[in-house]
Amino acid sequence: MHSLKRIIIAERPRFFLWTPVAMMIGIGWYFMLPNEPPDFIGAYALAVFICLLILARHDPMRWIFLPPLLIALGFSAAQYRIHYVETPLLTYELRNTLVEGTIDEIDPVEQKEKLVLSHLVIDGLPQAQTPLRVRISFREQNPSLQTGDRVRIRANLFPLPAPIMPGSYDFARHFYFRSIGGNGFAMRPAEITESGGQSSLQQWLNNLRHTIGEDMRNRIGGSVGTVAAAMTVGETGPIPADIKSVLRDSGLAHMLAIAGLHLGIVAGVIFFNVRLLLTLYPPLALRFPIKKIAALFALISAFIYLSLAGYPIPAERAFIMVAFLFTAIMIDRRGITLRTLAIAAILILLVFPESLFGASFQMSFAATLAIVALFERFGKSLQSTGISWWHSATRHGLGIVATSLVATLATSPFVLYHFNRFALFGLLANMVVVPLATFIIMPGMVLSLILMPLGLQWIGYAPMALGTHLMIGMAEWVTSLPSASLHLPSPTDAGLVIAALGLLCVCLVGQRIRWLGLAFIALGLATIWRHEPVDVLISDDAHQVMVRLDSGHYTTLRGTARSFTVQNWLRTEGEDELIPLKESGIACDTSSCFYQRHNHSLLFVKKPLDADAMQQACAQKSDVLVAWSYLHADQCPGPALLIGRDELATHGAYALWLDDKVVRVARVRETGHGQRIWQPVLTQEIEDDY
Repeated sequence: MHSLKRIIIAERPRFFLWTPVAMMIGIGWYFMLPNEPPDFIGAYALAVFICLLILARHDPMRWIFLPPLLIALGFSAAQYRIHYVETPLLTYELRNTLVEGTIDEIDPVEQKEKLVLSHLVIDGLPQAQTPLRVRISFREQNPSLQTGDRVRIRANLFPLPAPIMPGSYDFARHFYFRSIGGNGFAMRPAEITESGGQSSLQQWLNNLRHTIGEDMRNRIGGSVGTVAAAMTVGETGPIPADIKSVLRDSGLAHMLAIAGLHLGIVAGVIFFNVRLLLTLYPPLALRFPIKKIAALFALISAFIYLSLAGYPIPAERAFIMVAFLFTAIMIDRRGITLRTLAIAAILILLVFPESLFGASFQMSFAATLAIVALFERFGKSLQSTGISWWHSATRHGLGIVATSLVATLATSPFVLYHFNRFALFGLLANMVVVPLATFIIMPGMVLSLILMPLGLQWIGYAPMALGTHLMIGMAEWVTSLPSASLHLPSPTDAGLVIAALGLLCVCLVGQRIRWLGLAFIALGLATIWRHEPVDVLISDDAHQVMVRLDSGHYTTLRGTARSFTVQNWLRTEGEDELIPLKESGIACDTSSCFYQRHNHSLLFVKKPLDADAMQQACAQKSDVLVAWSYLHADQCPGPALLIGRDELATHGAYALWLDDKVVRVARVRETGHGQRIWQPVLTQEIEDDY
């Protein structure tokens, strides 16, 4: 007891660092509830704990009210945010309908394009039921479109998608917080009814970002141009799938996401070059604080780059830290600390609490936390002065290795959880590419942006193209090595939380007890081996059905490996190969497939059948019958489990485990999804489009 008290007293100066952690508990609690809680319950709890803290202000034990107060703060922030962005949701499909709206965003995706429209008028839909925004996909790009244009589109619109399997990522929640209430695809090119120009600063920035991306892709060309544009303005859609795969498997996918590395290098390049230019005129350098002037220029440049990138969460976190750093320089204080990172986390969680569940937030903060903690403890030994250039270069190299190593290890649990891949040679790739980005790619990018108003951006494109080409080459070489990328199932939700807690313990605790966090990280990652492979996965429209073979691999009774749903199913199960149905040994004909595993069987009816044919299907000796038809137990008494049109519309996607004795079932809307504000309740059956 005495030792515990001593540890608590010693850790008291670091208590503030745990503030965002307590808020995360409240935010996570809110979002994981299966049903929507009463309005303002978070605010009520927050008010109660504030009152208790005030009443106990003279009590030495008053601090015990702080953790629940911060948890209530996170809960109430999430509850406020979800009502702040509230938008009507489409609850049924609209086929071949006329949509008129203003272009908010243009997102190129390889040869295709996606538009986000606002100020909508949708034919046949009352204005009160019209979403604030919808996202519509096009088969071809239209260079004449700009944000701010008013367009008319003939399109099919759909409700927001539910998770593709129980426990998977909730796309509806993601779109809801962007005020998008429906998705769709255009049946023909958009017709511009009014050229809006740049009616707002955000639209002007969106057009500028799109113009810069197009210019880089056209002038640099090829996959190098698409990657360079992504690193500059964040448009990753046009990058070819094979290049994305190579960068992901080599551990370099983070280079595509505009985050701390990009923002830090941009700000650093501006800071050092402005300071260098000012020193060239000695009277100016002697009379004015040129270091502080350079810091101000760097801060302004970082904000411009953040705006140009479209304010992604990792870049916002990085900007907050950069702002603290350069503000500290201007007031002669120390900038980057764990306290700075905690403040950045608090601000982002208060404004965008939903970001807690995003891979970018988790990985960005995990990497930065580990790096800052490393340099707080060992930074002086890596930054010693008064040594030879050789020792200085060696220590700089060790700093790069150490930074890459701790960032890789810190983000590993999150990479495995979200992407089911681990790049064995990611450290090697980053040791080469990070200096490449620091000294060639990003300075070239800054130069090109500065010279763009003069039409001389090609001068900066040259080093940027060279560095990007070398980066892609490094990624391709790394992925060619044996077992370059491991495909693994995800840790469990509890395992990810345990691993994250271990990382926080290692980085935030000041005593030796912090090393117990390594055991927590290992324990969290060990939950990968608790993964129980799913035997049958059924999408909510029955257009994709994937089953597990005795070999442990998967095949599809319906759907292909190109399907987004099937690709994500395979990734979640830690597989990268789909066995063709004709090689699987499963008995199939033109109308149905009969699948057996262990002591159970499943009949999947591919096509709509008439009453007699359906009666014959029901009479077959199968434990599970899956069909995109209405199935009623009194009319189909044979199978023990019926999964038909009603069940899929009500419960969403299914996952089945065919054990020796029982068939275990999980449904999307029984795992906490589909009963919240962001998940539409379908009010009209989906048309049969077989």
